[in-house]
Amino acid sequence: MALKRLMVVALVAVSGSAGCGTEPGSRSCTVTTISIQDVRVTDPLAPLTLTATVTANGRPLPGADLAYFIAVGRPGERTVGHVVGQATTDDDGVARYVRKHGVDGLAFSDERIDRYSVEYSPLNKIDNVQYCRARADARLTVI
Repeated sequence: MALKRLMVVALVAVSGSAGCGTEPGSRSCTVTTISIQDVRVTDPLAPLTLTATVTANGRPLPGADLAYFIAVGRPGERTVGHVVGQATTDDDGVARYVRKHGVDGLAFSDERIDRYSVEYSPLNKIDNVQYCRARADARLTVI
C-alpha cells in the first residue's frame, strides 16, 4: 500500500513539473535573455523596425521564433499588448520585425501606443537543447 502511494505521489510530482519545462528557473531549460531598445517614432507612416537580440549563456541563439506585441490603450487606462508580427533570429541571435506601414492603423484616434514587447515561447528544442521562455519590454514613443 505504501508503494502505491509513493508511485502516485511520484506521478503527480512528475506531471506537475512537466508543464514548467520552459519556465525560467525550472532547471529543465537553458535560460535565455532578450535585449531590445526603446524606439521613438516621428513619422507614423514610415516603416517601423523592431530589433531583438536573443542570447543563452551569453551566446547568440539562432533559430528562435519571436512574437512582437505593441501595447495600445486609452489615456489613463492600462494598455493591452496586441500581436503585430513575428521574426526568427539569425546566426547572430538578432531578429528584425518590420511593419511596412509604421504604426499607422495600430491605434484608434482616442488611443495611445506606449510600449512594445518581444516574447520567446519555445515549443521545440533548438539543436537538441530546450531553452526557457523569455520576454522583454521597451518604450515605443509616437510623437
